[in-house]
Amino acid sequence: MNNYTERQNQIIQESIQLIADKGIQGLTIKNISKAIGITEPAIYRHFESKNDIILAIISTMKESTAEELSHIDDENPTLEKIKKMIQGHTNRFIKNPSLTAIIFSEEIFNNNSILAKPIRMMMKMNQNKLITMIEKGQVSGDVRSDIQAEQISLMVIGSFRFLVSKWHIMNFDFDLKKEVNEMLDAIEKVLEV
Repeated sequence: MNNYTERQNQIIQESIQLIADKGIQGLTIKNISKAIGITEPAIYRHFESKNDIILAIISTMKESTAEELSHIDDENPTLEKIKKMIQGHTNRFIKNPSLTAIIFSEEIFNNNSILAKPIRMMMKMNQNKLITMIEKGQVSGDVRSDIQAEQISLMVIGSFRFLVSKWHIMNFDFDLKKEVNEMLDAIEKVLEV
């Protein structure tokens, strides 16, 4: 579990909500303090800057992803493991839809190398985990081996990202879990041997 205090976790959650509601421009120390009901200097006692808050959000998401991945049983067939991985991400977004505004917000990371590096690392970690799963499945014969593992990972991640972005843009107006499961079923048909 994370090492943040209760107040820091409150600041993190309120910041996620502010970004979801007002975009990254709406994430200001003033708006955070107003939303929580504490003074701006009180925010600075918990985080040195807005960047530190965003880094804490990313760190929390990374920790949550690692926790999800640790529950995937290595004994399951590869396609089942991929499904569990993507369904875990889906459940996290459904539980906290505001996260979609962070993870898919290019504006946060485009001009800020401090923030871009950890999000790139998290994306790479997820893709590498997926590639490793796929490669093992190709060796064991339960995933097609005539498509490179990296290309398969891009199909899965790209399809998932598109669905979650669409869900966010459409104001969470459809059953994300159902759509993701249908996508995963289609990918499974493409990848089965």
